[in-house]
Amino acid sequence: MIKGLRTLCSRRGAVGVIMSAMLALISACGGGGGGSDGGGGFLPGSGDSDLTSYTVTLTTIDAAGNPTTLVTETFPATLRVEVRDDSVDAAPVSGLVVLATAEFAVISPANGQALTNADGIAELEIQAGAALGADTITVTAESPTGTVTATIGVEVSGAGLSLGYFEGTSFIAGQIGLSSNSLAFRGSAVARLAVVDEAGTPSSAVQLIRLSSACSLSGLASFSAIGDTGTGTNTLTIETLDGLASAEYLAGSCESGDDLTAILIDGDSTATASVTIAGRDANFIGYVSTEPTEGGDTSGRTIIALKGTGGPGRPEVASVTFEVLEEAVILEAGDPAPGEPGYLDLDKRKPLAGVAVNFSLTNTLGGISLINASGVTNSQGLVVVEVSAGNVATSTVATASFDTSGNQQQAASSNQIVISTGLPQQNGISVSASQFHVPGARDIDGVESTITVRLVDRFGNPVADGTSVVFTTEYGAVDTSCLTGTSNGTRADAATPGLGTCSVLWTSQAPRFPVFNQDLIQTTEDDNSYNCPSHTGSFGPCPDDLGAIRGLRSTVTITVVGEEFFVDGNGNGIYDEGESFENLPEAFTDHNEDGVYTPFSGPQCPSPSSEENCIAAGSSEEFIDFNGDGMYSENVDPNTGEGVYNGSLCPPEGDGVFCSRDLLNVRSSIVLTLTASAQNLQALAGKRPDSPRVATNILQEGVLYDIYIADTYNNAPGAGTTLTFRADLDCEIVFPESTESLVVNVPDLVGQTGAFTSTIGINGTGIPGGGRITVLAQDNGGATSQIASFGCSTVCSDDPDPTDPANCDE
Repeated sequence: MIKGLRTLCSRRGAVGVIMSAMLALISACGGGGGGSDGGGGFLPGSGDSDLTSYTVTLTTIDAAGNPTTLVTETFPATLRVEVRDDSVDAAPVSGLVVLATAEFAVISPANGQALTNADGIAELEIQAGAALGADTITVTAESPTGTVTATIGVEVSGAGLSLGYFEGTSFIAGQIGLSSNSLAFRGSAVARLAVVDEAGTPSSAVQLIRLSSACSLSGLASFSAIGDTGTGTNTLTIETLDGLASAEYLAGSCESGDDLTAILIDGDSTATASVTIAGRDANFIGYVSTEPTEGGDTSGRTIIALKGTGGPGRPEVASVTFEVLEEAVILEAGDPAPGEPGYLDLDKRKPLAGVAVNFSLTNTLGGISLINASGVTNSQGLVVVEVSAGNVATSTVATASFDTSGNQQQAASSNQIVISTGLPQQNGISVSASQFHVPGARDIDGVESTITVRLVDRFGNPVADGTSVVFTTEYGAVDTSCLTGTSNGTRADAATPGLGTCSVLWTSQAPRFPVFNQDLIQTTEDDNSYNCPSHTGSFGPCPDDLGAIRGLRSTVTITVVGEEFFVDGNGNGIYDEGESFENLPEAFTDHNEDGVYTPFSGPQCPSPSSEENCIAAGSSEEFIDFNGDGMYSENVDPNTGEGVYNGSLCPPEGDGVFCSRDLLNVRSSIVLTLTASAQNLQALAGKRPDSPRVATNILQEGVLYDIYIADTYNNAPGAGTTLTFRADLDCEIVFPESTESLVVNVPDLVGQTGAFTSTIGINGTGIPGGGRITVLAQDNGGATSQIASFGCSTVCSDDPDPTDPANCDE
């Protein structure tokens, strides 16, 4: 037809009506087109040429032969290319190769070529590729007059998958299938899902589905895989198998109802379902824990700092946690208790979420207050109230309550919340030892004594748990530190200590003597320095202190960060300018026991210590440089030379003016005596009532005698040493009881310097020197040693010869 038109145009003139018809016809045949109505193109010949061109028409159809522009992963489309010549009869062009190309749609065969059949038709397959969206298919064919081009548009998308479930053989799109739509409180249901393609066939490829619900996203409900016995998760992703998938919905603490949603992750299909859930019946509220925590047997108390005095590790607010359950948990042996790890995971614990709980305090003295007066339980059934300290030292208890469905109030109380400084005060340190006179520690390594410290704050309340106490020792070895209410020293009892207390282990070992000035150590030997005011002997055990340097006495120093003592004259609970306080210099280890740091402030040893010996005994003393300035500090204002109160009760406006909120080392010390073994003890007898006692080797009838027992360094026997006074021949002990063998157990002589004293009286033989009193010593459970023997007589000789056994006086 086009050829005929061209011939007509070349032979006749341009007649208007005919030209209009021709222009309309040319417009209909020329160019290319696309869309569901197909596309076409032609290339006319030039001039008067008799060459024939082709028209190309494109259509896309689905498997049923219906026109379509949609190409999916599941359903490709067929591209039909029809080629005819442009003659009047528009004869089909057969055997012509056509070429199809696209930007990202996949054309099959891969070379994009097809051969037209006898009807002038060639077909290719258009498939979805990796990219999705609109694409243009371009087809070219070679005609006798040149290349003919036509285009058509297609929409490439993923598989047309739908999410729903099967009810029998029927697919219900957009809905989740549930085993039950009406659940009991804490009930469960199985959720069933299916993924099908456009033909309604279950997808053979693995598809991912994400499940969630309104309650699960708020922590009240959960989803879990079928067969999973855990508590589930807020959202759950499941995989299909042959297009089917299922999971378990756990209603948990969700009430009234919930809306479930399933989303096909690699698509845009969703499904939903709704469930109704019965209401719960809350019947129990209980106390769980309080922060800050107190360890071990101290769980009955929590301490927070007075308002305005808190700091790192000393909060002014306590957080108290309660729980609301369906019923009380019956704990069995081995079950964790409330507040302990694992308790919240107990299967028998049935928490309730969303329960409104009210709070109150048993005491609001000094402005103790609740930060929140009410709260709502979370998914674990827990609810927290915060208690803020006031400015008066006192204690309170937080109470939580709610009303059950039967309008009966359930309530629970917290542990005791103590409002105090929680800091140790200088006059609130108490130190003790299991043995002060440590038996055998002079001669044997590894003898132990447990040192226990007890600390209270200025209000007499045990200090906060975890307060670190540091120990140093002059001789032997001691654990570095312990934590009150939390843990003892590394070698001490592993049990958790009580409130405000902890212990360490001291052990005998080197060193036992000072490095310097050992020649100045006082002994019981007969030398120019020996002086015993209590008896007339020139050597031997003495009940008095022989003075510095004292041998085998180890000062153990205890330091802990705390505050100074002050007298609250107006009772307002804070330090005011001018109030009396105890000013503390930096702590030190007091080797010579004179109470001052000797290299700076000494010597101040009392009699009988000489100044020279006192200085020598304190020459190795070391201070603890708390402020880190490398110098011993007396803690005075450099401008006034006056002491400054240090403590948490210094008001903010006074800090740096008339007091300081900086803390310091409070301290105490004890002295352990490294006593000798039994075989290294000595004894001396002194006649009573003489003052001083007359030293003697003969005990006379009718007279009482003090028997002094000590080692070479005049230290009394160790705790638990057994002394036996044994009479032989006709000698008899008549005081403190009538016996031939008097047994005396030496107690632990706390704070004593000098020999141990035991008093006896005897009846003699009537023959001067005719009988004897033997003194035996036995270590605790150890061997027995004879340490002395005294003559026993009814009369004494007048012979002044001290070697005469009948001479009663030395």
